[in-house]
Amino acid sequence: MNDQLKPDNLMKIVKKYIIVIAIALPVLILITVKTFNATGFKYDAKRWSIPSFNGSNLVSSSGISAIQGNKLIVILDSGSEEELNKSAVTVRIPPNEILERKNLKLIREHKGAVLLYSADPSLSSRIWMLVSQTGLKNIYILTDSKDNEIFKNKFRPDTLARPEFTN
Repeated sequence: MNDQLKPDNLMKIVKKYIIVIAIALPVLILITVKTFNATGFKYDAKRWSIPSFNGSNLVSSSGISAIQGNKLIVILDSGSEEELNKSAVTVRIPPNEILERKNLKLIREHKGAVLLYSADPSLSSRIWMLVSQTGLKNIYILTDSKDNEIFKNKFRPDTLARPEFTN
């Protein structure tokens, strides 16, 4: 048997590097837990932003019936609900509670499309991005406004920050 693998020699090595082991082991455990956490965010922002740019994540109130299967409408604020399709199940979740474990579990366990609704289209867009980054699929924004992500202002460069050249 190799001399370095004997129990006495292994204990000497462990005692010698106990501080390094005490720091490295908890860090390794925390990294492993974070990697396999079910509610952790997926970091591929480009992949998650494509539906937002091409509008495939938007559904109008008249287009709800075109979606097959069960539908869950998540109402994010106290906006008007009269125009919502009554054939879908609705649930009210405040925006600041959308990432809580029980709410993500409700959305994850729903078999079918999940439609996020808010009177403010930018709120439902922001919540869609958060929920989509957790890895959930089949999430849509319920809105009749198709241009909620188009820039409204004309681009104008800042001329005051330009250095003056004097000769």
